Amino acid sequence: MKIAIITLPLHTNYGGILQAYALQTVLQRMGHDVQHLQPKVEYLPLHPAWQMPFVWVKRLIRKCFLGEWKLPIFEHPHRWMRRYTDVFIHQHIVMRSLLDEEWNASLAKDYDVYIVGSDQVWRPCYALPIARYFLSFLDDTCSNPRIAYAASFGTENCEFSANQILDCSKLLQKFSFVSVREQSGVEICKQLFGVRASHLLDPTLLLSKDDYLKLIQNQKPSKGNLMVYVLDETPDIRLFISQIAALEKLTPFNTINSLENCLGMQQLSVENWLRGFVDAKLIITDSFHACVFAIIFNKPFICLGNDERGMSRFNSLLDLFGLQHCLLNEKQSFKIPDINWVQINVQLKKLRNQSLTCIKQVLEI
Repeated sequence: MKIAIITLPLHTNYGGILQAYALQTVLQRMGHDVQHLQPKVEYLPLHPAWQMPFVWVKRLIRKCFLGEWKLPIFEHPHRWMRRYTDVFIHQHIVMRSLLDEEWNASLAKDYDVYIVGSDQVWRPCYALPIARYFLSFLDDTCSNPRIAYAASFGTENCEFSANQILDCSKLLQKFSFVSVREQSGVEICKQLFGVRASHLLDPTLLLSKDDYLKLIQNQKPSKGNLMVYVLDETPDIRLFISQIAALEKLTPFNTINSLENCLGMQQLSVENWLRGFVDAKLIITDSFHACVFAIIFNKPFICLGNDERGMSRFNSLLDLFGLQHCLLNEKQSFKIPDINWVQINVQLKKLRNQSLTCIKQVLEI
């Protein structure tokens, strides 16, 4: 079958890119033809045209005299920031880019099945417009299956407006199967949208460690053994990292991919980021997918709770594997988490098989 996947835009988020790659790979191995439908990328000017000469002079001064600007002077910063992740996307992910006006009912004739997911596709502040991620562009004449795989609301709190709940409820009723990434999502689907949902694994967990090792065979070793991937870094977190590095005699290396870091450090490719998990003796992160890959690669990790980004994602993942002790509690004294990886791997294999079986059954309906 020809399957369309609708997930969040694949920009510079390593976890978002790899979950898309993983779901695509799983479906391809089942014999399906897969495409990701993505909004066409347009780099909007950061400044009015008349200001650009002044911007370029400022960048030249920062680059040549202050050493602050690491990018090419005339390059759009966002385009430059994506130069490594775009390589992976173009090499490994089958995409179809669509302009806003191309998200319409005519897409119904192009695919046999439509899958929404995974990642935070049902979080209104991330997924714009939110109705698109409930397949609003398909009209009632389209009878092809609509499926949600491991869709995430990102948080246990409702972030939908009353009108969004009403509109998305009607759209979700048309789905033949709904699954979510967090246990809290099961309740949200039931209470807010009136649909039954299954709790299934994030797509990245459907592939094995060996699958990811094949992607990084030619990558150089990381420059350290304490992997740091913190999305919302604070002075207190930086102090904590330095204390852990000194206490455990580890060398930290930062793998964050942001515009701020783009101005002052070498960007990492998706493969470089994955290589970090191989080389790390310990991982410190506030990222859901970094926790996932620490589990896949059997590496001890410290999860820094991030209330603003949503704790339900972390709690649901850690509960699945009995790893709540990896979540840092400020009231506790620190020690590297003791993890029974044999037990974790048995649980992962069981949950992976359940999720893969569910996908096969749903696509056979």
